[in-house]
Amino acid sequence: MNTTIVTNKWNTIDDQLVTKAQEGDSKSLEQLIKRYEDKIYNLAYRILGDENEAYDVLQETSMSVFQHLNEFKKKSNFSTWIYRIAINAALMKKRRHKPQLVSTDSSDNISQFMDIEKIKNIRDWSSDPVLNMENKELRKVLDESLQKIPEKYRSAVVLKDLEDRSLEEVAKILNISVPAVKSRLHRARMILRFLLEKYVKQVYGSKINKKLSN
Repeated sequence: MNTTIVTNKWNTIDDQLVTKAQEGDSKSLEQLIKRYEDKIYNLAYRILGDENEAYDVLQETSMSVFQHLNEFKKKSNFSTWIYRIAINAALMKKRRHKPQLVSTDSSDNISQFMDIEKIKNIRDWSSDPVLNMENKELRKVLDESLQKIPEKYRSAVVLKDLEDRSLEEVAKILNISVPAVKSRLHRARMILRFLLEKYVKQVYGSKINKKLSN
């Protein structure tokens, strides 16, 4: 089924549940929260890299929805609203409890991650079929690698590439422009591609060497 059709159907169901929940239907509110439990938990885990903290973010997000749903004016999709709540909760927890490995202020200084001349020859990892997200070991390596990049890049790539949000929705969630999202995605993908290169070469050997030389 067409992705746009699926998304529109999902958003339509969200709208119906939101309307009923705002009218006082507790079952609709519960169903609305349940639809996003796994998504929010996975999002938080990829931002924080800790199961307990991801669960805390899920609980905080659920509580915020319960308390503030009547303030949601439907100017954006419900998914955008709840993802923004979750992202903010996760980033606040990250800053409060876990000092960053790398300062997010050095947005243009990514040389600390890699040899810039070398990385110029590495293609965008997201378009490489060899990086199959169904590979459990690779998913684990990816989650570990996500913790090594600045949170501003991490949030963008998690929302777009792992949670399959549109560029426009990512921009709304992060409160930045679409071009800024694209820029962060490019940097995040390049960094991740570099961090994953060693693992991919070990697993796929000559296949990846051919791809990297294209």
